[in-house]
Amino acid sequence: MAAFDHFAFACQNLEEGVAHVESLTGVRAAPGGPHPGVGTHNALLSLGSDVYLEIIAADPSQADPSGARPFGIDDHPDPRLAAFAIHPGDGESIDAVAEKIRNHGTDPGPIVAMSRLKPDGEEISWRLTRSNRLGLVPFVIDWGHTANPATITPKGCSLIEVRGTHPQPDQITSLHQQLGLSVKVSEGPSSVEIILETPNGTVSLSS
Repeated sequence: MAAFDHFAFACQNLEEGVAHVESLTGVRAAPGGPHPGVGTHNALLSLGSDVYLEIIAADPSQADPSGARPFGIDDHPDPRLAAFAIHPGDGESIDAVAEKIRNHGTDPGPIVAMSRLKPDGEEISWRLTRSNRLGLVPFVIDWGHTANPATITPKGCSLIEVRGTHPQPDQITSLHQQLGLSVKVSEGPSSVEIILETPNGTVSLSS
């Protein structure tokens, strides 16, 4: 079964986003690197052995991308939890997980290859389903031979629970069950929230 991979905390200014998360959790995210051609860069912190938080923002050192930046960064001035990714389980492929989402009536988007340079100059690469969907419908990422960033980013926080609201909670819960995800969903406008145990106590990040 698939599992949570990372949660995207979107903001317009990376330093401000990192400071905001640090003020809540007591842990400072480490620089990740730029996403060439996408117009973003990120910072990361671990939430467990194979799950992490990505703080992602517009990158002022890049030219404006041809399309919109991901996770609604261009449209929302305030930092917020925007979306989450899952990774395939043992023996699964990204194609198979994307097909499960597609068969449930949601287009996960095309599978594309991406890469970036870490601050130490190492290039890392991955494949993911590319869509601008936000909230409780996940996108899928496959790290291939690259180590999951959760293993090499600042520790101290752990993921306790994922929950949110959706106009059709039964439908989204059915999707999560097919994917093997545990999410508490209630009826309401589309939103996502994670509960973390941190050095500052229990913390919530939400959309």
